[in-house]
Amino acid sequence: ETGELPRPTLTDLTTGKKADWPADRPLVINVWATWCTPCRKEMPAFQAVHEQLGDRVAIVGVSDDPNLDGSRKAAKTAGVTYPLLVDVDTRLMVDLGIAGLPATVFVDKDGNVLGKRLGAMTEDQLRNEIEKRYDIAP
Repeated sequence: ETGELPRPTLTDLTTGKKADWPADRPLVINVWATWCTPCRKEMPAFQAVHEQLGDRVAIVGVSDDPNLDGSRKAAKTAGVTYPLLVDVDTRLMVDLGIAGLPATVFVDKDGNVLGKRLGAMTEDQLRNEIEKRYDIAP
């Protein structure tokens, strides 16, 4: 459940360039895939929270789905502007012990995994989880 955040090989879905985790603030990682309907359904909730709290908490989507065009299309449809990264070696889910999608992983600013949550989240659930875990006032 907890421990240090793995450092997989990540690339940016949009640019294809090598990427890394944002390091200046707490991190919320949404693990998703195009074939996962609940994943696509919850993206607007993550986008809304990104717009509200993105200066205090970094929200990042990560997929190991080889269908990059499908991933880009899903993100565009959902209006996502937070960073979307590709787990090139498909290691992250294994390293984090994630058995199903979607999954959300909460990481403190020092790179320690605080916990994770399986299943789709609403905007309110996500905001509450962030406020509680990172002691951020609404």
